[in-house]
Amino acid sequence: MKHIPPTTFYTQVFKLKFRIGGKSIDVASKPGLPGWDQPSPATLLIGEKIIVPPDSQVLYLGCGNGAAGVVLANQLTNGRIWLHDVNFIAYHRTTETLNLNQIINACVLPDINLPIELVNSFDTAIIEIPKGRKLAQRWLAQAFFGLKTGGELYLCGANKQGIKPLVEDAEMLFGESAVLGYKKGSRLVRLLKKYPSSPVLGWWQTPGIAPDTWHTFALQTPTGTIEICSLPGIFSFDRLDEGTQLLLDSLPDLHNLNLLDLGCGYGAIGLTAARSGAASVDMVDANLLAVAASKRNIERLRLANACALASDVMSAVPDKKYELILSNPPFHAGRDVDYQVARAFIEQSYSALQTGGQLYLVANRFIRYEKIIENYFQHSDVIVQSPRFHILCGTK
Repeated sequence: MKHIPPTTFYTQVFKLKFRIGGKSIDVASKPGLPGWDQPSPATLLIGEKIIVPPDSQVLYLGCGNGAAGVVLANQLTNGRIWLHDVNFIAYHRTTETLNLNQIINACVLPDINLPIELVNSFDTAIIEIPKGRKLAQRWLAQAFFGLKTGGELYLCGANKQGIKPLVEDAEMLFGESAVLGYKKGSRLVRLLKKYPSSPVLGWWQTPGIAPDTWHTFALQTPTGTIEICSLPGIFSFDRLDEGTQLLLDSLPDLHNLNLLDLGCGYGAIGLTAARSGAASVDMVDANLLAVAASKRNIERLRLANACALASDVMSAVPDKKYELILSNPPFHAGRDVDYQVARAFIEQSYSALQTGGQLYLVANRFIRYEKIIENYFQHSDVIVQSPRFHILCGTK
């Protein structure tokens, strides 16, 4: 791959070729999508091992950039495949991958819930397991209710991502499983939906996991206690994390400001800003679950000065200017840091700020984003710090 300056690398969409199941697939992909530049072992297993009848109706959850979906769609001479991922970037790249391969018997589902008309309609469901057991359980529940009685479920993922305990979860709902293949620490497992309805009690009834339900909890904010709706698959979905708490405790005067909550999650920062007198608050995230939760929380709190949008960094608000950008971004979880995403957040924040505007950024103290901020902003400061986190401020 030829050298591309780091300031533009993140925004590039690359046309790649993946070899899956003995076939060469044209793939549209980009940074910001997990495993964006090569197929995962799980994707390879799905493309190599799963054979579906040509007239099947297939549901594929966790489709990524759509590469394995192309392989499956080509088996369906009289059938159709529905593909879904919670990543907004995946939604667009899958659409492009399908177009590159001239696939016409596929549909990309943008909704976080299975449409009612698709319940009990699938012959086959495939889950390429996501990060986080509870989101995977949510997908298991959706697959169960989407499948016809007698339909097949395939689970595929890495041991380090928790495929073994997830198979145990699936067996509670579906019954006995069978392993179909292994590849580089990943496995493919098959189960059958034997009964039309689920057992009475189990994890599948948990709010936020059961279809069309929400996890709720009380959130203490500087503007008072509010009830939050959230979902597994959102960062710190069931509590306020320490970094966001530090930012909320350090907010400047927000009255009459036009501001952006970048990487909003379920909306703790943006909701607080909107309730603190901000003139307008845009809340953006690439996680479709996060956007859905933020929208629901805005509606429940009747906030006329806030909106939530699905966005690859700032793709949803390309021409807007802000006086303040607040962000507790997802690229600093643990010690696995994506500096390409970090640079994109900081660079695009600088471009979106008015002169004199500020970026408040939460970061783990061991990750040194100060130098990236200093490359763009006229002034850079540490506003406050705790033993684990600090709030960095760049002023344009």
